[in-house]
Amino acid sequence: MIASVVTLGCKVNEYESQSILNQLKSAGYEIAEGFVKADVYVLNTCAVTNTAEQKSRQTLTKILKLNKNAKIIVCGCAAQNNPAQFLKNKNVFAVLGNAGKNDIMAFVNKPNKTLPDIVHNKYTNTSRPIETRTRQFIKIQDGCDYFCTYCLIPYVRGRSRSRDLADIIDEIASTKAQEIVLTGINMSDYKIDGKLALKTLVAAVDKCGKRFRLSSLECNVLDDEMLKTLKQCKNFCPHFHLSLQSACNETLKRMNRRYTIEQFIETTQKIRKIFKNASISTDIIVGFVGETDEEFNTTVENLKKINFSFMHIFPYSERAGTVALKLNAPKVDKATKKQREKLLIELNNQFKNAFFSQNINTTHKVLVELVDQNFSLGYTDNYIYTYIPTKLKLGEIYDITLTEPYLDGMKGEIKG
Repeated sequence: MIASVVTLGCKVNEYESQSILNQLKSAGYEIAEGFVKADVYVLNTCAVTNTAEQKSRQTLTKILKLNKNAKIIVCGCAAQNNPAQFLKNKNVFAVLGNAGKNDIMAFVNKPNKTLPDIVHNKYTNTSRPIETRTRQFIKIQDGCDYFCTYCLIPYVRGRSRSRDLADIIDEIASTKAQEIVLTGINMSDYKIDGKLALKTLVAAVDKCGKRFRLSSLECNVLDDEMLKTLKQCKNFCPHFHLSLQSACNETLKRMNRRYTIEQFIETTQKIRKIFKNASISTDIIVGFVGETDEEFNTTVENLKKINFSFMHIFPYSERAGTVALKLNAPKVDKATKKQREKLLIELNNQFKNAFFSQNINTTHKVLVELVDQNFSLGYTDNYIYTYIPTKLKLGEIYDITLTEPYLDGMKGEIKG
């Protein structure tokens, strides 16, 4: 029997899908990923936007084109948010939401169309993910207490809860991967005994001797002590993904974000003083409820002050069940959203080109994650995708000097 896992959405979903694969493998299934012909499919969905949820539904159709008799389990945020949209498909024999991912075989063996309850007060351990020789995601936290007005995640993932430090370190120590990516729904809220403890965590991770990077952070977690701790880490990769969403205080307030743009700018300035060639990236939502031309222009000017390495840009998507739908503010029409998105894409291209130019003739540690006929490919420590025109060993780290921009990254050559 062949079982394939199809994954949509974030790095946490990717980690959980690898755990699901491991559970299936341990149960005797031949495992696969993505759109391959299989007997059983696990669809791990996303609901961060309407488009993501629509894509989750469309993926069912793609699966059935591969095998019209397939048995399908649907899990993840879109299934948690609206299970009915999947249950009407006769091939779907179980809907798990998020809570059932840790015990997938219970649903493979016994069809169930009732969502398991999310546990809000304790982190639920899952099976370890399938091993990789290159980069391994390590989940440290789940859920969120922030309740940003545009976001469904606290409702479909539950409240914030943190994984035991010893369990995290044990998983890192056991993996063969050369790079660790710490990930969570809101990593900035990682706690030990109810107290914020991301600083304690990264110091412990550094002692494992593997290079590591952090996924998305809130700017307010990067205080002087945290930055000092990261600077002292021998294995930290200087890439900071700071979720901004808007660079205008009025918009941030309607979003219920927990910082001002002045605080955010100050954080990026501190980062650049300590990490001279760090990559700083972000997420931006355009066309949020009530975003005026003046507010958008303020966002653009502040983005130029920050000068990100790159940005992920999303047009605002209304989500039923969020506070944003109740805000007493005018909606932004689709044409205006599209225009603003286009302007920020152009600005993002300027940012990326400037960052690449800044890195010409600089030398970085590159982990080789793919080797094809023409190149060895991987990311620098500061997260530049690098094309090296020679065959190197997969999963090894090399000193690479960047020479010129190329495609979506830069070309590089072995130092010396």
